[in-house]
Amino acid sequence: MLTKSRVTISPLFLILTSKLPEHRNLRAFFMVVIVLWHGFNIVVHIFLLILMFLFVFFFFFFFLMYGIIKKIKNNNLRAFVWCDLIGGCWVLTRQGLTKKKKKKKKKKKKKKKKKNTRENKQEKLDKEEKEAWKINLTKLTMNHLDPEDAIFLVDAFLDECKVDQHGQTKGGSKQSTKLCVWPDEDKDGQPLPKRCRAGEKRKRDSATVSSASVKSVSCAPSTSTTEDTVIIENFDSLIQDVRELLGSGDEQSFPSEWRNRQTTSLENWTVMRPFMVNNMLSSEKPKEGVCHHCGHKAAVVMCRDCLPRSLYCTACDLSTHEALVLHNRASMVEGFFRQLPPSTFVQQHEGGKFSYHEKDCMLPIVPPCCDCSTGQTSFSKGKPVILIGMNGRYNLFLPSVNCSCGKTLPVTISDLVESGYWPATVNFETLYMVDLFTTYEDLKITAPGMSRQAFVSMLECRTKLFGRSGKICGDTMQRAFLEWAYAKFEVDKLSQVQHFQCPACTPSMLAVAVDGNRKLYRFKSQPGPDGFFDGVFLANDADVSSFVDYIHETTGHNPGKGRCGAGQWTAARESANKSGSKLDEEGVEVAVCRHGVLLKGLNMFRGEIFAYPLYLQKQLASQTIQFFCSDVVCKYWPYLQKVVGHCPELEDLLNMRPFLSIMHAKAHSWMCELKWGGRNQEGAGTTIGEEVEQVNSFLSRAAICSKYMSKAVRTDMLTIQASGWNKRKAENLDRTLAKRYIKTVQRIAEATKDLEKLTTELSLQQDTVQQWVSDVQQWTSGATIQNDLQRTIEGLYLGIKQRKFQLYRQSGGNKRRHQLRRKIAVEKKALEVAINDHNATVGEVEKLPPPNELLAVDNYSWPWECHGDMERKKNVFDKVMLLARLKEEEFIVVREVKQHMEYMRSVAGLIEEFTFQLTEDTTGKCSTEGLMEKGREGLLCVLKRRLREVEAQLAKARTTYRSILGLQTLPLDDFSEEEDSENTSSTDEELGE
Repeated sequence: MLTKSRVTISPLFLILTSKLPEHRNLRAFFMVVIVLWHGFNIVVHIFLLILMFLFVFFFFFFFLMYGIIKKIKNNNLRAFVWCDLIGGCWVLTRQGLTKKKKKKKKKKKKKKKKKNTRENKQEKLDKEEKEAWKINLTKLTMNHLDPEDAIFLVDAFLDECKVDQHGQTKGGSKQSTKLCVWPDEDKDGQPLPKRCRAGEKRKRDSATVSSASVKSVSCAPSTSTTEDTVIIENFDSLIQDVRELLGSGDEQSFPSEWRNRQTTSLENWTVMRPFMVNNMLSSEKPKEGVCHHCGHKAAVVMCRDCLPRSLYCTACDLSTHEALVLHNRASMVEGFFRQLPPSTFVQQHEGGKFSYHEKDCMLPIVPPCCDCSTGQTSFSKGKPVILIGMNGRYNLFLPSVNCSCGKTLPVTISDLVESGYWPATVNFETLYMVDLFTTYEDLKITAPGMSRQAFVSMLECRTKLFGRSGKICGDTMQRAFLEWAYAKFEVDKLSQVQHFQCPACTPSMLAVAVDGNRKLYRFKSQPGPDGFFDGVFLANDADVSSFVDYIHETTGHNPGKGRCGAGQWTAARESANKSGSKLDEEGVEVAVCRHGVLLKGLNMFRGEIFAYPLYLQKQLASQTIQFFCSDVVCKYWPYLQKVVGHCPELEDLLNMRPFLSIMHAKAHSWMCELKWGGRNQEGAGTTIGEEVEQVNSFLSRAAICSKYMSKAVRTDMLTIQASGWNKRKAENLDRTLAKRYIKTVQRIAEATKDLEKLTTELSLQQDTVQQWVSDVQQWTSGATIQNDLQRTIEGLYLGIKQRKFQLYRQSGGNKRRHQLRRKIAVEKKALEVAINDHNATVGEVEKLPPPNELLAVDNYSWPWECHGDMERKKNVFDKVMLLARLKEEEFIVVREVKQHMEYMRSVAGLIEEFTFQLTEDTTGKCSTEGLMEKGREGLLCVLKRRLREVEAQLAKARTTYRSILGLQTLPLDDFSEEEDSENTSSTDEELGE
């Protein structure tokens, strides 16, 4: 309220009453304003002042403008200025109002978004509930639920859907409830299905459910039911309606189980990572406690090899680890773990002080036995010995065994080998654990590129890690390893192990593939002794050299390069001079079967000449081989026919049939592929002929080390790695054949459909298809007339394709690859010029595409060779040949399965027979003249173990083959063939699938 004191003391009121006595109206107006001014708070005061300021501003502004405009004499101009002034004021006012409206709209949108977000969350929850109902209802059947429970669940679901309807008011139509009658039941208590009445149609225009969704129909009572029972008519129809209702919405995509596991694992590790760092740090703190063995003294030493009783006091550590010298111990007396070598122990003094002392540690061995029956043995320190194992180097002493009868028993090599050690020299000053050699062998097979020096460096690092010291000689270790590997090879030979023989290709082999590997070269070095495995896998160099000289002298050779059409192949030579570079061996030529098993190899000294595969073919001629696969068989086979003409003793080699490798055929001319290609050879199945490339990808990884080795070591290491490759192939052979059989059966059905589809599109009859196949085969035997420009184009095309194919397969370094790339670039420019010259002289139909498009096509059909509809005929021809080869493959795989089983049974029979001979032989003349009595006893044990392994493989293969021959499901999804994992950089396997 307005107070009297505030009115009387107002200065403004006093001024107005004194200055405006004659203006009663104006005086009354100001009095009202002052009264209102005193009646409101400060906010209203500020608002009124702003209004007054704006009023005064606009008053003076218009008064000023009026004075200015009044001076304008032109009436039209004066009116224009007034209109412009008023219009500007209107525009400013409108913009201000528009900004206010926009702010209001933004506020409304934000409110709507928040509201929609809440509604969307609610809708998601509703959808999840509906999905849960869907899962429950799909599992709902009359065989598992009581009819009353089923009716209750469906009614509850429909009520839930009714509540979720959008736009439905509280006072909507109520659901009618009508009684129903149970239908007749069969003898098992199941309701008999009934058809819908004529004229009834189910309509569902939306996802909402109305009260009419449930239809209740009165049915005539049966003789087996009463009038008081109820049921829903056509329960299956109702379930279908509900499924349609649930399926009408957007289906949610659920992540796969694998993705869920990966996500969960990543989240768990993200949470655990800080804790793992803390755990690692906390594990570095020594544990304070009592000795786990005596139970009353403080623990000062921890041995992780003695878990779970890992804590030792000084006395228990000294007594326990006097024999367990190979354990890795750590001292805890300094507040951290200090690694202790076996010769160091901790001693406690008066006052609780500790000190380190040295002792002599003896090599743990199986002690030799004395002849006396009552004597007891004791050990004393002998000569120093170095032991090297997977944990590095140990400096120990060889024990000297003393018997109570007065005899001193020396430790011999047999005692060391029996104890699991292998001597580095005959004086056994350095010993190696056999476990170290087996690990090194596995690593050289799994990772062929690992060097010996890298392995030795790893052992030296582990020596330092456990508190020991000392260097390890790599040359000594390599020599001892090769001696152990050769002894192991001889034991395997006595136990009927054939390292270079394929179980599925014995006695009848379908195909053998031969190719060279130029990456396995070796630099010249000082001559040394022959290797342990000379002639086992890699043929003796002297024998190969004499055979090559004999062929060249007998036949007379052509030193030029071989040509396929207009293209040159460096591997297609009859002869070549020895390289004048710093190389000794220029590579390796190997032969493999169609399962990737290495059979034979030789060193190349003159590049890839025809005499090398001829030697391998001669060595393998004792086996029954149907096809001889090569990447240049189109030039090799005429050479073989020429050689046989001069050397009749080699005539049996012509019993094999030529086979051009599938992948290499892409770099040959079209006619050459049709004539020699493996897909067109009857009886070859789906053999790809590129199995040697898969093996070469494995052997090439060893080239980084083998090129610096001596000749003997290189031969031995390649033989060990090749035998290890074959061992893994043999172990997985049953799975490989099973997978091939299943894939072949599947591909037969696919190829049949593809051929039928193609013949339907071309409207061909069976007679026409056979005629087209015959036309293509006859066309390959004919000759084509080419001019010089056409031969140049075809030669450049094939040359570029061949160089690209050899870029990484035959080049072992960047320097050689750079040279090939430069030649490819030069030939591309020449090809572009030749194509332009050709296109300038021919019509539009016979023009050739640019070089890049031309090289992107394999076996391009040249317009001067392919006339009329020959290209369509070739497409049909390829489909027919593929189907024929697949049908052959099905029979071939079954035959190989039979040979595999028979081979393993024959090996088991040979082992049993040999075991019987050794058991019954008392004279020692059973092909074991060099073995002593203990050696024969050990061989019997080895044969028993080998027999057990063969029987286990036989049982495993029998189970696998029984399954696939009936086309039953096999758990082969988690298995990848060995060639898939070994040859990740090649696409050859894709051709064989």
